[in-house]
Amino acid sequence: MGKQVIPPAFSPSKRSFLNRLQSQLPNSWLSALATSFLFLIVVLVAIFFSQKNNLYSFLHQTNPPLKKTQSISHNSFKKEIIGFLPSWMVAKKIKVDTKNLSQIIYFGLAVNSDGSLVKFDEKGAAVAEWTYFNSPEFSDLQKEASKSGTKVLLSIKNFDNKNIDNLVSNPNSTNRFITQLNELIKTYKLDGINIDFEYLTDSNYPTFKYFNKFFTTLKNSLKKDNSNLIISADISGNAVLSDKAYDMVKIGDVIDQIILMAYDYKTANSTISGPIAPLYSSQGEDSVDKSVNSLIGRVPLEKVVLGIPFYGYEWQTTSYSYKASTIENTGALATIDRTSKLLGNRDDLKLYFDDKTASPWLSYTQSGAIKQIYYEDEKSIAKKLEYVNQKNLAGVAIWALGYEGSSDKLWQAISKQVK
Repeated sequence: MGKQVIPPAFSPSKRSFLNRLQSQLPNSWLSALATSFLFLIVVLVAIFFSQKNNLYSFLHQTNPPLKKTQSISHNSFKKEIIGFLPSWMVAKKIKVDTKNLSQIIYFGLAVNSDGSLVKFDEKGAAVAEWTYFNSPEFSDLQKEASKSGTKVLLSIKNFDNKNIDNLVSNPNSTNRFITQLNELIKTYKLDGINIDFEYLTDSNYPTFKYFNKFFTTLKNSLKKDNSNLIISADISGNAVLSDKAYDMVKIGDVIDQIILMAYDYKTANSTISGPIAPLYSSQGEDSVDKSVNSLIGRVPLEKVVLGIPFYGYEWQTTSYSYKASTIENTGALATIDRTSKLLGNRDDLKLYFDDKTASPWLSYTQSGAIKQIYYEDEKSIAKKLEYVNQKNLAGVAIWALGYEGSSDKLWQAISKQVK
């Protein structure tokens, strides 16, 4: 700071006024009057300069600067930032910063067709999902989540059509399932339940009808004692475009949050390589935008949470061309952690970014074989987050925590865009 300069107490105009006053008043009390006046002026000047800085701050800094932090602090955002935490990532003891998230969804416990949760195998041994749900690592994470205001949910999964059909259509199975959920919620102080029933229509069974009844019964029972309990459902981005098993109007009315799994538009088994989560269509193919737009008029978009992948797929291909044909049985998951390490260790990679789909991809050669990876990075994630804001969606859900490895670039992109 520079040296502070204090101005003189009296200007020339003030001195002229005192001289005139002295010539008109008797000397007997003039001296006392002048002394009192001088004292008053000095006091006022002192008060003025002592309060000057505070006054300036009050007038010009009604919003003081916030302290910078490396964490996102979800409490400052209106959007959901949800992270799916798979049991195998708990097993690896990955570090999860709960302050980055509004919700953590543990993935997850399976459910049988009779409504019983899968906790033990045929030999009576605890299955891995149940083991890590009860692990010290997950217990510690719940404590951290409680401190940061992050909600913790449990995901219940089933990917078999016949099992799902029986569970949702049989009242005894449904009631057994709900009874066990209520017990888990109370015992583990859960903030909600996530339903991941990935149904693919291949029969004439009226799942459409029974799903509606199932979700209504689930909601009424689970929310009976706690209206703030969160019930969310995961729906494939492809399913909302074509699968008739889902009455999205009714599901959107009953469920608190629809997590749109806006990825796997290409899979490890695809015969043609390409972006797994294309934001917009290329050559008339399905895309994130098509899936979201298909929900307009069926589901309030403010209930839709956009699922974003922290992974891509890697294939051996027949050429270096964009969307080249793949070699059968060569597709594999490529987490962002793997892609980042590959980018850091090789200088022969050819990097690309497709503006139409807003997706990065790369190619390289390994032992004479051509490899392509279509993945996600901070630029593509930022584009998706901009889209979430434009469409006024409820937020984002990450599959999956731990896939990013030690890289914080994606979290930086999220912190800049999710508002």
